[in-house]
Amino acid sequence: MLLAPSPCPATRPVFVIDRYAFAAACCLLLSACGGGGVTDPSTPLPPPGGAAPTPGVASNARWSDPATWGGTVPAAGADVTIPADKRVLLDASPAALGRVTIEGALIFGDTDLTLSASTILVKPTGTLQIGTEARPHAQRATIILTGNLTQESGGFGAKVIGVEGTLDLHGETRTTWLRLARSATAGATSIELERSAGWRAGERIVLASTDFDPTQAEEAVIATASGSTITLTAPLRFSHYGEIQTVAGVRVDERGEVGLLSRNIVIRSADPVVNGEGGHLMFISGSTIRVEGIEVFQMGQKARLARYPIHWHMMGDVTGHYVRNVAVWKTFNRCITVHGTNQVVLQGNVCYDHLGHGYFLEDGGERGNVFRENLGLSTKRPATGEAILGSDSRPSTFWITNPDNSYLGNVAAGSAGIGFWIALPAAPTGLSTGQVSFPRRTPLRQFEGNTAHSNRDVGLNVDHGPRPDGTTETVSYTARQNPADGNSPSVETLFRTFAGWKNREAIWSRGGRHVFDDIMLADNVIGTTFPSNESFLRNATVIGETANSGGTQLPSTGFQIGFMHYDGRVGADNVTFANFRTVGGRQGGAFGIKLNNSFAIDPSNFVSRVRFVDANQVALQTPAADRDGSKMSVFFDSTGSVTGTPGRMVVANTPMLITPACTAEPAWNAFVCPLRYVALRIDADPSNQTVVPLTLMRDDGASVQLVGIGNAAGTTSGTDAHMNLPVGRRYRVTWPGGTAPSRPRFIFTRAQTADWIRLEVPYSTGNVLIFRNYNRSAVVTAAASIGEVDASTGDRFYYDAATGLLHLKLVAQNASSYGNTLFIEPRP
Repeated sequence: MLLAPSPCPATRPVFVIDRYAFAAACCLLLSACGGGGVTDPSTPLPPPGGAAPTPGVASNARWSDPATWGGTVPAAGADVTIPADKRVLLDASPAALGRVTIEGALIFGDTDLTLSASTILVKPTGTLQIGTEARPHAQRATIILTGNLTQESGGFGAKVIGVEGTLDLHGETRTTWLRLARSATAGATSIELERSAGWRAGERIVLASTDFDPTQAEEAVIATASGSTITLTAPLRFSHYGEIQTVAGVRVDERGEVGLLSRNIVIRSADPVVNGEGGHLMFISGSTIRVEGIEVFQMGQKARLARYPIHWHMMGDVTGHYVRNVAVWKTFNRCITVHGTNQVVLQGNVCYDHLGHGYFLEDGGERGNVFRENLGLSTKRPATGEAILGSDSRPSTFWITNPDNSYLGNVAAGSAGIGFWIALPAAPTGLSTGQVSFPRRTPLRQFEGNTAHSNRDVGLNVDHGPRPDGTTETVSYTARQNPADGNSPSVETLFRTFAGWKNREAIWSRGGRHVFDDIMLADNVIGTTFPSNESFLRNATVIGETANSGGTQLPSTGFQIGFMHYDGRVGADNVTFANFRTVGGRQGGAFGIKLNNSFAIDPSNFVSRVRFVDANQVALQTPAADRDGSKMSVFFDSTGSVTGTPGRMVVANTPMLITPACTAEPAWNAFVCPLRYVALRIDADPSNQTVVPLTLMRDDGASVQLVGIGNAAGTTSGTDAHMNLPVGRRYRVTWPGGTAPSRPRFIFTRAQTADWIRLEVPYSTGNVLIFRNYNRSAVVTAAASIGEVDASTGDRFYYDAATGLLHLKLVAQNASSYGNTLFIEPRP
């Protein structure tokens, strides 16, 4: 029954079971080593855990039976191989082993067991089994990885359970996480859960932070459990909120989560773990992974690529694979990674206290995976030099690199960075480079019922996608009917029933046609900001402050805003705002416009059908001289629910935006105006010419100096200037040098048909060509007088040689966002 490469065990013997060569092998071993008798396990063992014997494979052999090993059970440090035609029942805990290679089957028996090994390799024909889905393992089973990083195992690395075959691990069916039923204060020695969990004395749990500070998550040990009441062995260090409130008639749930960390099947690294050199689980092509009800503790290898606690690696479609109801905690490199793999189901898991991104889609080619009802908390920032990606400096609990996956009912409950980060590459990166996939144009499969709270940065961030070198760049995500064709029609990207509370900012979403429906946001510094177009918040409740006010407070200065207008067109429809107040040095308002904004604001940004309960409607920042976006801040009140009159505009305190028809709203630091505004863009051909600073002066003397609009790099670009202007007025453009660039362009956007403004532009000559469309087919001809320009439909210009001014009229030919233009150039 034994074939060994040397006749006697050495310091680290190698055991290989072989039922065909037992006679000669046994004789050799007995004569050379003085071994005892050998017993042939001819009687089949009962199927462990309900598993049926594999057809064509020899009967089960017991690990503890010397006959299984030709007379000597593997000793400490031995490398062991179970060949493809053998099933071994682990019926006793072995001594700590070296490498265990499973080509047949290793099956844990129905008793408490511990298997320690430097590495475990499950070969393509192999199976490592603890329980079955039909009959979960009821005893304790512990696998301890003891290796070090010098003991490489091919492409799997070291200190690994590397799987090419079948991994069947099925622990007890447990309730993995619940919410509190009532608040627990610091110093409390018991908590009340929303229902009975069946948790037990001696088991370890974790309570999520319900504050702005994610480090207020804390572990506890259960002393007793009776129904839904859990008594703890030590007092809580922090308070944890556990109430369901009713605010403005809406149910607001900010109850903290409580996760169970203990399981009866444990995979962990041997203590102590030095320098973050934990073990890892890695699955590659051809394997079958069915894992549930286990605990993965102190795993992952710090700062090492592809060495994650649980890791599908470049497997393609794997329908039927799952990790369910698993606790992964105190890890050194991520939590659960799906890399180049599709159709995985991750459900009911708890990831706690992990470095870098947690639930991790690696390259951006992963599709069809389902993340359902997972909890993640205590997502930590790696130390300098220990991050896998640059983005790990803003670690996200859920890192999502392809929209074609489903996220349902998950909770990101406290990160040093971001909760959910939809970080889309232009094309798959890393080992998936070359795959034909377009994440930034791929429709979102499903994002529904998710919650983000207690994140230091953003709860849900749709922006900043990875480049091939691992850094990130600003990304505008617009899904297309045909992702391979960037010009195909766009489709709506729908985020439903999202809840965000106690975040610095609940939602930041950049792109086109993003819709956030049935949303609840509360206790955030900023509710939503959409650097986006045709993106809307609808059917939502946004609350400034609730009764969950303990611990770290909102900032005492600055702004607290429910909905930040930005870029555009964006809007809020059928939204209730509650409890936005100005308190001390902090200004509160349901609506604001992006703070310290250098980017152009669309004049058609809107609000409609909004309701206020104890909420200041608007809080605008005083425009700064170096922030053109703040100077042009406006939004449209379509139904009058903000201003009291349908069709009014709310505008910043910028003289160019205001006329005597406007009414001051000092509490808002804004004005309400019965005017319509259009956006004027001024640039030059070629487009890299500097056109600022410049000054615009209205016919009544109101003026504004423009310094340039922000660019993707986050700095101000001098190549174009933008300003929102009341229609039907005359404006003079001046430059410090006295004349315009040689080929200026004036682009009139967000206008309605027949809207107009008059322009006076200093120019060096009247011998010019002027076009009113992009393809230069519509020529503007010279007029005999200024009056003729005034009376025209925009097809006439006049040059006043005495003043050196070109008199122009911009008239909207249609209601297009673009296309209403005047291009000027000197005649050759």
